[in-house]
Amino acid sequence: MKQEPQDFPELFQLIGGYFHQDMDLEHETVPEAISAYARVSDESTKAKLIAEMARFLLVFKGSAEQEFKQRYWQEINVEDLEQTVPEFFDMVRAILTKPDDYRRFE
Repeated sequence: MKQEPQDFPELFQLIGGYFHQDMDLEHETVPEAISAYARVSDESTKAKLIAEMARFLLVFKGSAEQEFKQRYWQEINVEDLEQTVPEFFDMVRAILTKPDDYRRFE
């Protein structure tokens, strides 16, 4: 993961903590990993992540795909999920709200 100032610490935590090189040993899919994060995170943490994702899209309007790829390319490539960054963030938000529904994104 490209080390950046911690301007998006919860996003950094989700991606670095759950989409690491051994993710496949812990979770079968990205949605399942997000569900695991959602199950152990309190509501305040989830709210911070949701706010950070919205801010990321606002700050990098027009370049979100490129910026996301620069920061997180080693952990996750949303193109492999056939999603854009906004679509990926929508999936994360939905799973944060209802962790048991992660299978609909597989």
